[in-house]
Amino acid sequence: MNAPDGDTGGKPVVEAGGDETKVAPLTASAENDDAPYVEDGYVEEDFVDTVFGGIDKRQTVVSTPANRTSFAPWHHPVKQIVRDYQWADLVKKLLSEHRQGQGRERLRYFTLPGADLLDVRVLAEAVAEMGTRIEYFGFDSGYEDQAKGEVDLTGAYLLAESALRQAGSISDRAEILRDRLEDIAQPGTHAAERLRQRGVFDVINIDACDHLGYKPEGRAGSVFEAIEKLLEHQLWAQEPWLLFITTRANVALLGNPATKLQYAIMRNIDVHQEEFSVPLAECIGAEVATIAADLAGCWTVQNLRFLKLFSVGLSKYLLHFYHAQQNIRTKVELASAFAYKVSGDEPDMLSLAFRITPKGLNVLAPSAGGGTPLPTVELSHALGMVSRVKKLWDLDQAIASDQGIRAEAVAGTEKLLSAANYDIPKWREWLRTLPVRPMILDDAA
Repeated sequence: MNAPDGDTGGKPVVEAGGDETKVAPLTASAENDDAPYVEDGYVEEDFVDTVFGGIDKRQTVVSTPANRTSFAPWHHPVKQIVRDYQWADLVKKLLSEHRQGQGRERLRYFTLPGADLLDVRVLAEAVAEMGTRIEYFGFDSGYEDQAKGEVDLTGAYLLAESALRQAGSISDRAEILRDRLEDIAQPGTHAAERLRQRGVFDVINIDACDHLGYKPEGRAGSVFEAIEKLLEHQLWAQEPWLLFITTRANVALLGNPATKLQYAIMRNIDVHQEEFSVPLAECIGAEVATIAADLAGCWTVQNLRFLKLFSVGLSKYLLHFYHAQQNIRTKVELASAFAYKVSGDEPDMLSLAFRITPKGLNVLAPSAGGGTPLPTVELSHALGMVSRVKKLWDLDQAIASDQGIRAEAVAGTEKLLSAANYDIPKWREWLRTLPVRPMILDDAA
């Protein structure tokens, strides 16, 4: 099976193992910087609790039973399509086309993995044949994937990490810190300082359940501001790298980032007028003659047109960010765009993959007088992004209509969850009874 447009396409082949594990509880001391997974999370009541049931805080006693029954949104098979057809396939392509020899020995990976390290497990299997080990770095994503206080996720994390280490899949420098992603947006925080000590990443995966403007209670920074800091961090990159952004995209939760996304689109319309307006209108089903009014309307109705416009806006914002760096030449491409539903009848999650290719410094002659005007937005890059967004892949429709994709997604998810000691019959029952995207699986599925 192939994903649309031929840029992705692969089969899930992930399996690890582990027995019941019990470890001593970790402390919450600020001095214990290397604690791999400790409590500092939260629950978004309006989203995870409402759709998937209440989720309680982690307990003090650390244990991982053999038959876990606490399931979360990312345990749905539709998420496996993202892991396989987007993350794994694009990472393999990055290594095979842009890394040679020693450049393939490690994959420097920024992640918000969750306790079971599901994304790391998938990528580790995908790059194993290249002899690549993953050097992951990131933060507790803050979304606790347990319900009813059944399991302490510290044990789950240690189990997952132990299996990866025993398989030789990760490097000794792999670590997850207790801080939140949003903390890196504030200079001087522990998270910002630890990020500064790291080099550039080959892959950054912002797998967020919240919208871009979300600010956790007690934090000053938002998800979007954290992404901006990561973009700054990556300005030192000299080789192509990947940026994965999974975010909730809902018309009722646009927040401050929407202004920047909207401005990025309107600037292209102002500068290039019909050259950009015509393909954009075709992408979202609008009329060129009334493009401004149609765009305004798209931002208010939850449907695929809105998700396409949101995707174009975020893509164009990345172009604007890099074009504003006058002396750093960079190519930004939207490699793939997926959408799926989590909390309603219409898709409300986006999973976008960007390929960012540094082109070297733009060295100016002394006669330039110390600077040049900001470059005009690259029309060809913008049109390429619009073309890709036009093919936005509705994963719910794909998994419902394509039996091959459905079978692969179910099998891949079962392997991951079995490796993490989840109860598969209970998982199938959980899928069947979901209020959103329920799935009835055959015994042979």
